[in-house]
Amino acid sequence: MTLRKSFAAGIVFACAALSACGGGSSEGQDHSMHMQHGGGEQAGGGMQMNMGDANATPAKDVQGAQLRTNPFTLLPTRAPGTDQAAGTAWMAIHPGGTTVTLEMTGLAPNGKYMAHVHAKPCAEEAGGEHFKFDPAGSEMPPNEIHLAFTADATGRGFMTAENDKPAEAAKSLVVHPAEFTDNRIACADL
Repeated sequence: MTLRKSFAAGIVFACAALSACGGGSSEGQDHSMHMQHGGGEQAGGGMQMNMGDANATPAKDVQGAQLRTNPFTLLPTRAPGTDQAAGTAWMAIHPGGTTVTLEMTGLAPNGKYMAHVHAKPCAEEAGGEHFKFDPAGSEMPPNEIHLAFTADATGRGFMTAENDKPAEAAKSLVVHPAEFTDNRIACADL
């Protein structure tokens, strides 16, 4: 295995493990989802991979932003037991970049979830592929916007992710269980 393939495999494994750790919404706890890595073409040497921060300013509260918001719509690919999932997504485009926040209810208590900003609206291929700032670039943050979170004991999930680039061409936010990426639960147009 080449060094580049080994590095990429390590990043993918670490991201999968990281998304499984989630970040809850309990007050007083730091639920930041960051991954440190160094070297490599995509890593940029010591760059921080943002998977969300429950303590960040929510998108709806970012001052001077162009705000997009919509409720989530359930998708036919949703996992069993998620028929009650509901919530709202917000995306703020601002001078400092992009802030995305989701809030959901009706999730599995203590379940681990992942959300991604997507390139198409929900009505087109359930959001299509992930939105990328550089279409030829990495499938990981900061080239994509990911939100990893864990629902609390009542099935409520909340997370905010920030990126220093404006995601003006992004169209939707899609949520799925962390371990079953093909079981898209819900989509919200942005």
